[in-house]
Amino acid sequence: MVSNVEPSEDRSTRREIIYLLRTAGPLTVSELGERLGITHVAVRRHLTALERDDLVTSTLMRQPMGRPTRLYSLTEAADDLFPKKYSTLAVEMVDFMAEQAPDQRMVDEFFARRWERLTENYGPQVTRGKDVRERVARLAELQAANGYLASWEKGDGPGEFVLREFNCPVHAVSRKYPQACKHELKFFKTVLGTDQVERVECIADGQPACKYVIRTPHAAEATPEESGPRDGH
Repeated sequence: MVSNVEPSEDRSTRREIIYLLRTAGPLTVSELGERLGITHVAVRRHLTALERDDLVTSTLMRQPMGRPTRLYSLTEAADDLFPKKYSTLAVEMVDFMAEQAPDQRMVDEFFARRWERLTENYGPQVTRGKDVRERVARLAELQAANGYLASWEKGDGPGEFVLREFNCPVHAVSRKYPQACKHELKFFKTVLGTDQVERVECIADGQPACKYVIRTPHAAEATPEESGPRDGH
């Protein structure tokens, strides 16, 4: 990303370059300079900074006459700079399924299958943990990698752990369709290998995080010395 400590004029120019490469690119240094009204030296300076931030890349283009020139375009990382309406589309898709079956059978089946696939794809990463403590740590790491801003810590009681998710990538859907949360709970129970998993707070209910309390009947699995890192890593 463009650094916040750079002059505002530089940030503005780089935003313009990103916009041009998105709407008219790929472009050469000469074409960018002409559209922006700045020198080639200035264009190259901005492109160097954007390449450093992995927002712009270039390819060498050979010409019938003269020296080859470079064409600049945006990287996949730059795609995140532009607004998305994925949440709106997701809600519309689930709304459509709900309309097809008023009893929401299709919605239930969709979320059930989604969590089945998650269990198939990600479950082995968690179930390799030798005990509940290690599986909770692996689950938190997995959820963090999937955008949930997850962390875990030792709970108050023996053999008790707390897992929190401070972000919900499916929040727009879960507010309207609680099936999303219900099947996440099933997923957790399955991969952790215990039914003693309780969701005591939920973002969909307006709380700051989804908080899960995991308990094991075997307190020896998790001694206070094994409380684990608090950032989920």
